[in-house]
Order: sequence, then structure tokens, then C-alpha cells
Amino acid sequence: MSTPFATFSASIARLVTATAPLLSAIRTGSNRHVTGLLVWNDTIVTTDQALPVLDLYSVMLPTGGLVAARPGPRDQGNDVASLRLDKPVTCHPLMPGAAVLGSLLIVLAADQEAAPTVRLTTVHRMVRHPAGILPMADLAPHQIDPGAVALDADGRFVGLIAEGPAGEALIVPAAVVRQSFQGASSPVRSIPPQLDAVPEVPPEPVTRSAAPWGGQTGSGGRTSAARGWLGVALQPITIPDGLVARTGQKSARMVVSLTTGGPAERAGLRIGDILLTVNGISTSGNHVLRGLLLPEKIGSVLEIGLLRDGNRLSARLVVAAQPDA
Repeated sequence: MSTPFATFSASIARLVTATAPLLSAIRTGSNRHVTGLLVWNDTIVTTDQALPVLDLYSVMLPTGGLVAARPGPRDQGNDVASLRLDKPVTCHPLMPGAAVLGSLLIVLAADQEAAPTVRLTTVHRMVRHPAGILPMADLAPHQIDPGAVALDADGRFVGLIAEGPAGEALIVPAAVVRQSFQGASSPVRSIPPQLDAVPEVPPEPVTRSAAPWGGQTGSGGRTSAARGWLGVALQPITIPDGLVARTGQKSARMVVSLTTGGPAERAGLRIGDILLTVNGISTSGNHVLRGLLLPEKIGSVLEIGLLRDGNRLSARLVVAAQPDA
């Protein structure tokens, strides 16, 4: 005779088995990837802040196949990015749910080979934000997998896991993910039917400005004033032990892509450069760069301290206006 705990455990395993075919690993560099969620047969979504800006992506599907994908609409303000697969696949998208304080969540992410990883947590608290009240999951910073999928106890899609302003696990709600596809220029089912069903009490949209160094703001997240832009995508890295004494810090940001003709490329930055400081401030913080790219900063000059081939260098970048998507 099964115990209630065994029944509970089996129900979690069933939800994981049902959801795993929708997970993917978006390759972002050597031994680096971001979790993606299939929301339609040709569309994958993830968090914008975790996805570098590239012209072409390689995506590992749970079936073991590696497929090409191209950038779709990005909504930087709501921290949602999408990719379009070159070859559509068969999928059965999740129905949306809504976060309820104290409720259990199953958080699924994909490893490098798109195999699922699972955590059980709760909606830890609702945080007051300029845009409204937003849910947070009870995950430690080292447990956050950007783009991971949060499910409720019925297996409904609650939202995507993203890193919040203070390193906490922010949930980008399903309703916000759906909203980010409204007004998209692509004619190919920009809003998956399941995500078009708004939960009974839709969360307020997120208006945080994540990863302003690269990417484009989709129509769901536009504001009347253009943000500053440098045309470079960065990834957080750990400084090798042998260079910590020389750099004076243990972490920084590495250049993983550059926009052709953008301010960073014009200033001489290269892919692989490690950005240590901007205007004397360490780049190791999660959101230390945000205030340097406000609309009123357009036209200002940033003094960049960087590491290239083990040598300390400097560069001067002029903040440009974020180009239209």
C-alpha cells in the first residue's frame, strides 16, 4: 500500500517526465548553456539577461538532436527572449498557471545535453517592485538556473526563473512571457494558444532592465525613451587564481559577442576580453552596470578597465542609443 509521501513523490516524477520533452539547452559558448522552454513547435523562450546576442544559436533538444535557431523577439524590459528553430518539432505546450504565496513549485532546468534537473521549492515571498508585486522562489543564488521552468503542483507553467536585482530567484510570470510576444512582427504563431490564456489573476508585468549591454527590447517592453547601448554581450566569469592579485577582484564579465559597428567594437573591444571596471566600478556585481546606461547617459563616455591575454588595458566607449528592434 502506497503511503501519502510515496504518492506525492510519484506525482512529482510524472510531472517531470511530462515536461522534460519541452526543455532544451541553448549553447552560448564553450561548456556554457542556458535553459530554454519550447512554447510552440518552432519557438523557444528563455530569460533575456542570460542569453548573449548572436546571429545563430545551436540548441540541444532532449531527443539528442542539435538544431540551429535564430533570434526571435526579445523583450529586455520583461527579461524574456525567444529563438526560432530552423526545423520545427512536435510539442505539446504547457498550460499557464499563477504563483501563489507559499505554494510548492517544481523547478526544471536543462543540463548541457538537455537532460532535466529538478528542484522542489516554494513561492517564498512576493516582493514589492515598481511594476507591482512579483513572486520569488526559495532558491539560493548558486541554485538559480536562468531560464529554468517553474511549475505548480498541477504541472502548469508558473514562469521562468531569472536572477533578481539582489541575486534572488525572480519568477518571470507566464502572463508576462505571453505578453512579451504580443505585437511581434513574425507571422508564425507569435503567441502560442496555451500562453494566450491569461491566468485568473494575472501578475503585474516586470519592468526591470536586465542585461542592457546587448539585445533588443521587444514591443512588449518598449519605453518612450531609448536606453543607452554599447553593442556588447557579457557573461559573468571567475577570475583565474593566478590573476586575482593583478586584477584585485575574483569575478568580472567576459565579452562573448559584439554588434558590428557598435560602440564597443568601434572602441576596439574583442570577444574574449574581460571587463574589470567601468568608470572605476567593478563589473562583478549583478546590476552595477544598469545606472550607466540610463537614457540620460546617452552620449557620455565610459572608461573601461579590461584584461586581455593577461594584460591590463583601458578603453573609452561612448554610450549610444539602443537601436530599434
